[in-house]
Amino acid sequence: MDPRLAIVGLVVGLLIGISGVGSGSLTAPLLLFLGIDPATVVGSDLCFGLVTKSAGVGVYVRERRVRWRWVGLLATGSLPGAVAGSALVALLERHGDWIRAGIAAMLVVTSATALGLELWRRHAGALGAAGPRGEPPTAVVPLVGLAVGLVAGATSVGAGSLVDVALALCSPLGGAEIVGTGIAHGILLSTVASLVHWHAGTIAPALVLNLSLGSIPGVLLGGRLACRFPSRPLRRGILALVLIGGLTALTRSVSS
Repeated sequence: MDPRLAIVGLVVGLLIGISGVGSGSLTAPLLLFLGIDPATVVGSDLCFGLVTKSAGVGVYVRERRVRWRWVGLLATGSLPGAVAGSALVALLERHGDWIRAGIAAMLVVTSATALGLELWRRHAGALGAAGPRGEPPTAVVPLVGLAVGLVAGATSVGAGSLVDVALALCSPLGGAEIVGTGIAHGILLSTVASLVHWHAGTIAPALVLNLSLGSIPGVLLGGRLACRFPSRPLRRGILALVLIGGLTALTRSVSS
């Protein structure tokens, strides 16, 4: 057991449990900071995310908070996209700087998008406005899924945040349904992407195991603490830190 990785898993699990911020936005930059190869970061983070999501989806299924029609529409595009994005990492495995820059860019995009959604929800709530009630054309949702799958397979970032934003803006689903549907879809996406990364040799099983050993108690503890502390301010603070970190990493990648 590697204590450093177990601590990373514990911190990530704790923050996920309290704030609901996706594992990709938290794990990828921490693993890069520890000096792990960028391609291995992407593959292992996707596999780690699969373990984390699988541990948490059961409660949403039991509460009937998963809308399988939306899962299927998203997966129609996201699964081919995940295969393409994961295969791209295999092709660029020797170009770690490119992969690192891609991760940094997606950290900026996902955190900025999620912060925008938080502000939109706050504004809509203050005005008493309801969310969207109509549904987009059927062809639009798979295209959104395709984009999400492509970037998630290539960077391990965005599978949760971007889907949540898409569902919040394009579907009539409520908060718990968005989360449950997003997690269920994330399991499918992470499974397909992880299989491609496993075939390409960009998953480190020991890394995933050590992260999981820390994250499981972290998620459980975070879930308990979430009942005692306001999660929204913490979530916004974490997203702001991810945005700053992503901008910093992206600036360094461009200038180097």
